Amino acid sequence: MKKNNFISRYAAFFLIVTLFGGIVTSCTEKDSDIVKPKTITDVILQNSEFSTLREIILANDLGDALRTENITLFAPNNAAFLNSKITSAQINAMPKDSIRAFVYRHILKQNLTFESLKVQKYPTILKGDSIVVTQASADAPLQLNKLAYVITKNVNADNGSIQVVDHSLKNIK
Repeated sequence: MKKNNFISRYAAFFLIVTLFGGIVTSCTEKDSDIVKPKTITDVILQNSEFSTLREIILANDLGDALRTENITLFAPNNAAFLNSKITSAQINAMPKDSIRAFVYRHILKQNLTFESLKVQKYPTILKGDSIVVTQASADAPLQLNKLAYVITKNVNADNGSIQVVDHSLKNIK
């Protein structure tokens, strides 16, 4: 009888130590477990809908421009580049300053949701440039630079928002 009592106490002690050890080790966080916030650059680089824009950004080291705080990107998707008859090869053949200006013309200096856009001028991060929001009538959709409409609203990122547009906000020649 004493032998059985000793074994059951040993088993109980072993279970308690094992349970406590499991609790302590399972509560530690690993760097791989932490979800890192996605910036606008991360969203663009990971979404196949923006492969043309991704090529332009990567080829010209423009990713940092989309990592700044509180911006709105009017992002042309692949169909928008087709609608505007613009290819990434055409853009990448331009001088670096022109490429940078092309991308910057799509970025506002503030984080705006689609619902907060009003008929007015908004400054872009390109000095002296702006995006003009117009509306033909009260029930008509908002138009940007008389070229584009927002087709996907309020794609959130850690540092701002993305409004997907159906045309580029700047024509190239």
